[in-house]
Amino acid sequence: MNGTPKFGEEGLRAFRHAARHGFVLEVDAKLTADGVPIAIHDATFDRTSNCSGEVRDYALGQLRGCGTNVLGSPGSPLPTKRASRLERILTIAEVLRFARETGANVNLEIKNVPTDPDFDPSPAYADRVMDVVLASRIPRSQLLIQSFLASSLDEARARMPGVATSLLSIQSINEPYLQTAADNDYDFISPEWPVSEDYVRRAHGLGLDVAPFTLDRAAEVLAANRAGVEALITDDPLMAAGALGLRPLRRFDAGAFIQGRRLVALGHMRLPAGVPARRGCRGRVTMRVMTPGARLLKTVRGRVLAGCEFRFSTARTSKSIGPPLVTIRFEGNTVLLPRLDGPERAAPRPPNLQP
Repeated sequence: MNGTPKFGEEGLRAFRHAARHGFVLEVDAKLTADGVPIAIHDATFDRTSNCSGEVRDYALGQLRGCGTNVLGSPGSPLPTKRASRLERILTIAEVLRFARETGANVNLEIKNVPTDPDFDPSPAYADRVMDVVLASRIPRSQLLIQSFLASSLDEARARMPGVATSLLSIQSINEPYLQTAADNDYDFISPEWPVSEDYVRRAHGLGLDVAPFTLDRAAEVLAANRAGVEALITDDPLMAAGALGLRPLRRFDAGAFIQGRRLVALGHMRLPAGVPARRGCRGRVTMRVMTPGARLLKTVRGRVLAGCEFRFSTARTSKSIGPPLVTIRFEGNTVLLPRLDGPERAAPRPPNLQP
């Protein structure tokens, strides 16, 4: 986080921090011995965990003693350090449940890679991941499926028609994969960095958005922005946001409460030093209203007022479901990152928000 290792790779703390600031959750799906997709980048546990050996040799139940034991991303140019405690390895089902509750967007890689020992040339690998995606009931609008294998993306679209797709490519195959992505009508090409402005221009000419990986230096982020990419993959999203002139709020106090027949959202923001109110106290706030089981009922929007406060309301939900689950999100503006609060149950009275 801004050059300091704070979270384990693909752990819940990292995903919570990413969702809180409006970043996309980039997660890799590897299969255990009993076919359960878990959130881990490598074919082995060795780089990021106290356990060792291949993921495919462990059943899910055998992972109880395994956890992420390092902060940061070993092997990247960013610093790392030993974690003071293990962080549990998540299943993809858990990541998608968290995303559904918070409204976070997910870039999910079907990590069936020809150079990995668990490679499966059949559709079975992608199918097992998509089984979990469909069971999660995450809206396809929150999901991007990426893979180095075109066949995995095709299987994902067959199982979830209309889902956005991204073809990954390493340096040696960036050029041929550009045409493959266009021929197969994928939404994104995700090449290994660096790529040129000419490459991005040609991708756009083929109807593709571009999201290069993995950019962990501010100079790389600025170069990608100049080249015109739509998104980028990084191990340090706060650094990348800062390079692009976006800063996190110092504080975001928000809550929802039931007032008669209305469900009211209210709150205020505290700006970072150096950001004047005329630039920071603007933008949209979104309240997502869900059942206690996180089924989305409605989305309501309000605006930040001149004093960096907001208050808006909607008709309350049926009393039969009890107090609804609510998230409140500032959507960001030209100088500020988004900020998420929740999910929390709506209160029976106005929350006591700190000035």
